[in-house]
Amino acid sequence: MEGTAFVALAASIVSLAAFALLAVMFWRGSWLFLLAGRAGRKQEGDSGFRELGRRMAVVMAACAALMATLAAFLGTTIAGQAAIASAAAAVSNAALLVLVATVMWLLIANRPKAEGPREGDGADPAAMAERIRRASFGHLRPATVLFLIAALAVTVGVGVLAAL
Repeated sequence: MEGTAFVALAASIVSLAAFALLAVMFWRGSWLFLLAGRAGRKQEGDSGFRELGRRMAVVMAACAALMATLAAFLGTTIAGQAAIASAAAAVSNAALLVLVATVMWLLIANRPKAEGPREGDGADPAAMAERIRRASFGHLRPATVLFLIAALAVTVGVGVLAAL
């Protein structure tokens, strides 16, 4: 069991460093091709991609915070500090809730902006189709979705490893 805890601690520290690096690079407007594919590589100065990068940087910072609290929990557990480990577990659970909230914020904040009035547009099929399109996640780039899934998979994988 203690060997697994050491591996989980190492994995959480490595992923903490990776998430922190990604957060800094996305905030600066670099590496946007990871979020937007080829379009992001060609138009890294574009304000839309830069805004997406800043939003994803917030999500990466939340991932890094979760990994930091998980590392603190694992470190105190290995050291046999039960009281501090209990507090670290509570903070880690709060960091998980923050991560969920930031992912939801990212998905909501990247919706297309509403155009035109909303009153009485229920009878117009074109207006209804536009409202449905705005409510779906079809406007997200596949690269963004894949990157977000990969980041969450790493986070969940390290968490599962820590739980073993």
